[in-house]
Formats: sequence, structure tokens, C-alpha cells
Amino acid sequence: MTPRCRWLRDSTSTTQSSRWLGAGALKQRLRVTQIGAIIEDVDAHEQFVAGSSALAAGEWGAARDCFESALSVEESADALDGLALAVWWLNDPGTALELRARVFARLRHDGRDTEATAVAIWLARQYWGLYRRGEMANGWLSRARSLLETLPEDGSLRGWLVLAESEMGRPHPRAANAADRALRIAREHGDRDLEIVALTRRGACTVSAGGIAEGLSDLHEAMTAATSGEGHDVQYVGEALCTLMEVAGLIGDPGMVEPWAKFLVSFRSSYAFGPLLPFETQSATDLISAFCTGCCGGVYLVTGRLDAAEEQLVRAVSQMSKTGLRPRCLHPVADLVALRVLQGRLEEAETLITGFEGDSDCAPSAAAVDLALGRPARAVDRLVAALDALAETPVLTLPARSQLVDAALAAGDAGLAQDAAQRIADLAAATDTPLHRAHRDHAAGKVALARADGEAAGLLRSAALGFAQSGAPLAACRARMDLARSLVGKDRGLAITEARSALQSLDRMGATAEADRAAAFLRGLGVKGRTGPRDGSLLSRREQEVLGLVCEGLSNTEIAERLFISTRTAGHHVSNILTKLGVRSRTEAAAYALLNLPTAQALAHK
Repeated sequence: MTPRCRWLRDSTSTTQSSRWLGAGALKQRLRVTQIGAIIEDVDAHEQFVAGSSALAAGEWGAARDCFESALSVEESADALDGLALAVWWLNDPGTALELRARVFARLRHDGRDTEATAVAIWLARQYWGLYRRGEMANGWLSRARSLLETLPEDGSLRGWLVLAESEMGRPHPRAANAADRALRIAREHGDRDLEIVALTRRGACTVSAGGIAEGLSDLHEAMTAATSGEGHDVQYVGEALCTLMEVAGLIGDPGMVEPWAKFLVSFRSSYAFGPLLPFETQSATDLISAFCTGCCGGVYLVTGRLDAAEEQLVRAVSQMSKTGLRPRCLHPVADLVALRVLQGRLEEAETLITGFEGDSDCAPSAAAVDLALGRPARAVDRLVAALDALAETPVLTLPARSQLVDAALAAGDAGLAQDAAQRIADLAAATDTPLHRAHRDHAAGKVALARADGEAAGLLRSAALGFAQSGAPLAACRARMDLARSLVGKDRGLAITEARSALQSLDRMGATAEADRAAAFLRGLGVKGRTGPRDGSLLSRREQEVLGLVCEGLSNTEIAERLFISTRTAGHHVSNILTKLGVRSRTEAAAYALLNLPTAQALAHK
């Protein structure tokens, strides 16, 4: 409310308290009150218009303030709806859902059933997409179905309902049929927003069934429509990119997102999607992080940037724990557990996975913990159960099948390992992607190595090259270590070369546990695994900070307090620093750092 309206309201309140006023004074008071009410009505309308303009421009905070001012005068469905959308964009979906439920009720009371139906469908999609609350989502879908039957003309609303129904579960072939129906309705009625979202859903479902080329064609068409400004609601630009990121995670190919992310950053002044991009967004990875820290962390993990992955994944897990939100894509707990196993932090990994053991998405990470702790039979059981749950979506089975090869070999079940490798080969034949072919060769190579087959080296070399070319350096290092093992009896020198190269890369990434195994392999061949202090560039940004504090003589507890991390995490950082630098104590690390690393020198002299 403006100061002018507040003054009029205060003036009339004062007048109301004067009971001894005569008739003339009373008539004057009523006139002032009526004028004030008119001005307030005009002001509320102005605030609503200003809020709508701010909402369209992506100025979410300003939009919220304007709608709140309008609502302080009089509650209306339109102002409530504007406020709901503003707070949704301000990352308060819980409040947004409560407000839109009130909007639904007011629209029904006002006889605006077409708009009420649209709100009901939106609520259903949000309850499922953000919280996986099936009961609430189904309730709103049922309400929307009932209302649709009473509408004289439902336009494209039937398509939105069909789309929402298809989204209640994982991408699978049957859902693709529903998305295709929604797409036809969208095109029949010229609903560009529905067309964009239906295309992305059909694409995701097609990919999950193995139709990579067809599915990606749908996804890229949707992104083209979204980023060219064909749609009306900027929310669906975000949905299109989010689905693209989800699919990139499904097929293990983060590179497919980057061109679109770069495009969005380059053209962020465009009205169509400018509100989606924070002012500080300067790179494709900034954009991906702004959309979803969990997806961003997964991208960093696949591409070997473990320090950056840790930062994003810890933030994502913390956010979901606080808000109750559920991810559309792979749960960040799965990636964070995989990261902790790579770092050799098995106790933390086992604690993190508690409560997620029954989630098929988390099964490969849980199995990795089992294997690291010497429980291969348990890992096999876990993976077989997850694969049964994913039977209709072959692409989603790849992480579990790849892990099953290792678990079965560790459990001594060569037949099961061979079967898992063959299933991966069948998937690669269906999808025909370089990354899946690399997985095929790696699985077949490991099985061949276990039975001392002479073809192992060729398969593993092909896998290492395929992973490297697909932008998956961590998987490439694993394949190179398996290649080194296959070469020991044939070409010891080449085996040492491959293992050393893998060790250097693993050290650089911060994959401590696997780097230690690579070093142990080299020592088993009679050569040094790590040869004294190494280049400080191996240290992550956070490890450089910790090393600077070690140079100041701080204990783990003091480091934790300074950096706002746990004492255990500080201890892990110090341990990683000693390993990466090839030194035995904090004193040696500090001495080496002060002599060789400018960053540590600067920190020590602050």
C-alpha cells in the first residue's frame, strides 16, 4: 500500500473514534471513507498491474512485493496467483503450492472452472515433480478430470492432463505414447508451451527405451522451440533444459547439455529465458549449477572434477534434506556416495546410503560400498533386485549392469558376469552411442581378463579410448588400470606406463582410493608407485586452502572452525593432501608447500 492510501485509512480510523460528531461531520466522514476506498481500489489495481509486469520480466522479488500490496487491500484469485508464481520462482515451492490451492478454491467460487482446472493440473505436476507425493498429485489429477467433464470446451487442457498422467513415474515406453497424444493436442490447439513440454517428455521416454537418436531429436527440437521464444511461459524453458539434463544423466553423456547451456548464457538478454539466468551466470557450468546442483555435481563427477562435484553434491543433499524436495533425475545421494567411495571415505559413504538402499537409482552406489567393504554377495543381491525394477527401461539399467560385472566377478560368479556383459552389449547395439560402446568393451574386457582370455587387452584399450573421447576421464582411468593388469604377462613395461598414467590422472582428480590401488599395483611390479613430492597442482582449491592453514600450524579442529566444515572433513582433506604431495606428515607438507607452492606461502604470511 502506498503512503497516500495508508494516510487516508489512518484518517478515517481517527474519525470513527469520535462518537460525538454531528450529522454533518458524519456525512463528511462517510465521503472521505468512500474516496479512500476508491483510491485504495485504484492502488490495488495499479499494484496488480505492476506485479504482473514484474513477473513477466522475471523480477520475482518486485512481483512478490506488488502482489502482497494488492492483497493487503483485497484478496483476489488473480493477485493470489501472481504471488504464488513469484514465490515459486523465489525458490519457495511449499508456499507457492499452498497459495495456488487457495487460488483454485477462489476460482471455483467465482465460477472460473477452466482456469481452476489448469491450476489443478499444475498442482498435480508440482506435487509429483518436486516432492514425489503421489497421493496429493493423484488427488489434484482426479479433481482436474472431474472438472474437465463439465467444461463446454476444454481446449488444450486435456493435453496437459494426459501429460501430467504420463509423468507419474519413470520414463518408459507407455508414457511415451501418452506424451505423443499430448503433443498432438498441443499442435491441434496451438499451445506452444504444452508442445515444448510434451516433446521433452516423449524424448526422455524414447531414450529410456533405447531409442537414443529419436529421443534426442525430440529433446533438441523442444530446446529449439523453447529458446527461440515460441512459448509463453518461461517456466517451460526451464523444464526443457531440466529434462535434457535428466536424459544426459540417464545415458551418462553430460556433453549433450553444454552446447545449449552455452547458447543460453550467450543470449541471456533475450526475453524468452533471461529470467532463468542469474546476473552472475558467466559460463555453461554456472547455468547448470543454477538449475540443479545435483545434476551439476553429477556432471563434475563423470568428468573427473571431484572437488567441484563434492561442493555441488553436498549442497544438493543438504537442500533436499531441509526442504523435502525430491530430484527429477538421479538422487544426489547416489553420486555423493560414489564420490565418498572414490575418496576412500567408506564410513561416510555407508552412513549416507542408509535409508536409500531400496532406491534402484542408488543401488550401484550402495553396491560400490559393499564391494569396497568386501561384501560382493550383498552387492550382487542389491543390483539384481534393482535391475528387476528397471526391466522396462533398458537405458536406466546401464550403471547397475556395469557394477554387476564387477560384483559378480568378485563373488566368483563368472556366468552372471558374462550375462551382465552381454546385456550391456545388447544395449550398446540398440543405442549405438560411443559411450555405450565403451561400456560394452570395458565389461567384455573385464570378463575376458578374469578368464585369462587373450582378447582382454584389445577390448580394454578400446574401452579406455572410447571413454576418453566421450569425456568420461574417470571411467577411462579405470579401463587403463584394467588394461595394465591384462598386460603384465605380455608387456611389463607397457603395463607400468599405463598404470602410471592412470595413477597421475587419478591423483589429479582426487580419487584417493583408486589412486592408492594403482600405486599398490605398481609397487607389486617392483617399481615406485609415487616418486616423492609431486606438483602442487594436484591439490583442489579447497585442499590448497587447508594446506595454507596447515602452514599456519592450525589443528584439524581449528581448520574446521575457520572453514565452517566438520573436523572429520578437515581430517580427510589433510590426509588427501599428504597422499597427493607424497609426504608423511603435516610438517613435511608445510615445509614442501612453503618452498614450492606460492598459494600456501601467501596464505601463511597473511
